[in-house]
Amino acid sequence: MVNAVPEFIKPEGVKKILQVFCCLACLCPQFVHAIKVPGLYEAETIVSSQSNEGRPAAIRACLDMVLVKLTGARDVSAESALEPILEQAERFVQQYRYQEVQGEMPALSDSDSPPKWRLAVKFDEENLNSSLRDSGIPVWDKERPSILVWLALERSNRRLFAESASEPELLAIVQEVAQRRGVSILFPLYDLDDQVKIQPGDVWLGFQEQIMAASARYRADVVLTASVSTPVPGIWEGRWRSYGKDGLKYEWTTETDLPELALEEGFNGFVDALAYEFVRSGSYALVGDIEITVGAVDSVDQYARLLNYLASLSSVSRIHVKEVRAGEVTLALAAHGGEQAVVRTINLGRILEPVESPDGHYYLLNP
Repeated sequence: MVNAVPEFIKPEGVKKILQVFCCLACLCPQFVHAIKVPGLYEAETIVSSQSNEGRPAAIRACLDMVLVKLTGARDVSAESALEPILEQAERFVQQYRYQEVQGEMPALSDSDSPPKWRLAVKFDEENLNSSLRDSGIPVWDKERPSILVWLALERSNRRLFAESASEPELLAIVQEVAQRRGVSILFPLYDLDDQVKIQPGDVWLGFQEQIMAASARYRADVVLTASVSTPVPGIWEGRWRSYGKDGLKYEWTTETDLPELALEEGFNGFVDALAYEFVRSGSYALVGDIEITVGAVDSVDQYARLLNYLASLSSVSRIHVKEVRAGEVTLALAAHGGEQAVVRTINLGRILEPVESPDGHYYLLNP
């Protein structure tokens, strides 16, 4: 089933969890800086030739990568509901191109021919989204939380931040995993302003006040911290914490024999939880009558802007305008993923500003 709970938050995965302070009720802090992630429907792989024989397998491999980003499922091959779509991979191709490269990436198959070409494939967004929905599989919207990552390392009994100048390989690993999973991350500048507000030990010990104060300038939706060390020779341990508007949400550890794997496993676990929160936890059936009211709609242009924004959300399938009043519109949405997932996505955006209201979901249309 596609809606499986991420492994590290299953009961049997509790050994990896140090503490769970809440069940991921909300990962959206007070900052409104969601990112429309580009390239979600594009992927590329390395092949040994431009032959027609090898192209179907390469296109399927690219669709596999795209489905990871769209569904939040880390291992698409294990999701039986996605197999019929993967079997028709060529049907969803919008365009593809080859580029000659001197790549070091592994070949797609066990061919003796060395990889010589990069095959880049772009899939048809509307067609693919429609097929996923018809199969009962919700699509993670393009608008996703931005993530600020503080990474601290222990080297020769010293705790240091992993900066681009000193640890480019480790930062590149986190960036590569984020790109593969379809999320946007940013790293701190570690300039004088940061140095005044935060030290590596603050990340290590989880000093929330210092972490959030230093993070505020970056206006990220989620603050993620990691501290990586070798408590015993040959074992690399990563301690991870995620913070939202109410502070620490959850923390967990990873243990591997390489620092690169500790980072990859830890960040993948985080995106598993994020995807579960925003897309994989809800009902996969079409849910109707999610009612929202939007104020500060004072012109035809603003009204059109509101409707265009809601229509752009991948999860929203139908919009019904229930009532139009002076400066205010009430709409009923039909969407995939459940009410909470849709509302969280809207709350991330910069178009609508949520306002507390006893009457339900109320927003103001931003200028």
